[in-house]
Amino acid sequence: MILNRIFNSFTFRFMSGYVAGLSITVFLVLAVIYTLISRDYFTQVHKTIYDELNALTETYERGGARAVDEFVKVHGGPDRLIRFFFLVVDEDFKRIAGNLEEWPESRQYRDGWLGFDLQVLSGDWDEVGTEFVARSRTLPTGETVMVARHYADVINSAKLVSGALTRSMIVTIILGTIGGAIVAARMVTRIDHMNQSLRRIMSGDLSERIGIQDSHGDFRRLAENLNQMLDKIEQLMLGMRQVSDNIAHDLRTPLTRLRNKLSELHSDTGETEQVQALIDEADGLLATFSALLRIAQVESGNPRAGFADVDLKIILLDVIELYEPLAADKSQTLEVDLASVSHFHGDRNLLFQAIANLVDNAIKYTPGEGAIGVRLWEQQGQVIVDVADSGPGVLPAEREKVLQRFYRVEASRSEHPGNGLGLSLVNAVVKLHGGGIQLAENFPGLRVSLRIPLRAG
Repeated sequence: MILNRIFNSFTFRFMSGYVAGLSITVFLVLAVIYTLISRDYFTQVHKTIYDELNALTETYERGGARAVDEFVKVHGGPDRLIRFFFLVVDEDFKRIAGNLEEWPESRQYRDGWLGFDLQVLSGDWDEVGTEFVARSRTLPTGETVMVARHYADVINSAKLVSGALTRSMIVTIILGTIGGAIVAARMVTRIDHMNQSLRRIMSGDLSERIGIQDSHGDFRRLAENLNQMLDKIEQLMLGMRQVSDNIAHDLRTPLTRLRNKLSELHSDTGETEQVQALIDEADGLLATFSALLRIAQVESGNPRAGFADVDLKIILLDVIELYEPLAADKSQTLEVDLASVSHFHGDRNLLFQAIANLVDNAIKYTPGEGAIGVRLWEQQGQVIVDVADSGPGVLPAEREKVLQRFYRVEASRSEHPGNGLGLSLVNAVVKLHGGGIQLAENFPGLRVSLRIPLRAG
């Protein structure tokens, strides 16, 4: 898993591209170096053969075959760093002098160079062969002199140079790839730490900050700027929350007194219907303010202190027991399929309220003799709650909007009372538990699925 993240990270892909470009550059540089070294080496080889050929020609012209034999002992012996072979032949290419027994069968190359393969054994020397490069010259008197050099050292030197250059390029690629993987791993680790802090912040813990102890350079400056931004956001959120709390408390108190007065008036006057309508309106306003305060409390992340191990199946059974009579009054069928699921860490009261809101909505929007389905199961480390109704449903374009505060589908405003805060509270509770909510078509009706991870946050 971690290797896949490293290899798929931008840093590794960037380093791979850099190593590829560097490898191509190194290859070109090494190719140029190899060409220059080979050129200088072959130039030196040709020069030494020319020098020996000139010396052999001069020796033969001055002293004949006997002088050539002395020359061969000095210039062609096994103590020489470079092994040369000499041959002087007459017009019929019969040997006159030298340490080659006969004129070899050779290949003619450009500029008069010769090449041949031959095993040579001269005196007490070791056997030498098989590749030779040679140069010959015909004298005015008709004889031909030839100087041959064993070519194996040239080939071995070329192979040595090319092998060294190739290994250098391979080592560059391997070390570059390993270095890229190490750098990418460090970057992935740092980004993971930042993402973990950001996820805790997004879950509602605005006091969380990105650690800068082990950060340097650009990462440290980025973390410091993010922390400063979070400080300002926390201050603004605390200010807004304080204002909201003050408004809610200040309005709820007079609304409560108003409702109490209306209740007293209801008991003392005969206008019972009008007074009861006013009491219902007051109760609706109080419920709205209570829901707003509850959502603000949930979104702040404060209720996490009350988390404990919960059994969602038990919560669902309690909700169903509470709402079964209401569904029966509308002749609705309540289909229940609850599997046993793992316990997880959560707030029982909030989960009960969220699921109760979903079941209440399903009963409210499902017509008489309709069907309501409630399912519970566990899948891939998540607990899934599914509440489906057979009502009018919600258009796809409005499914995200109904999760917003006070948003209501236009068609339901006149038919069903409400304040548009039910699904907003459900969404806040699910997010608090690290999960998500999904609205889908039920054919007919609406299907709402809650997905809560077993390890919340």
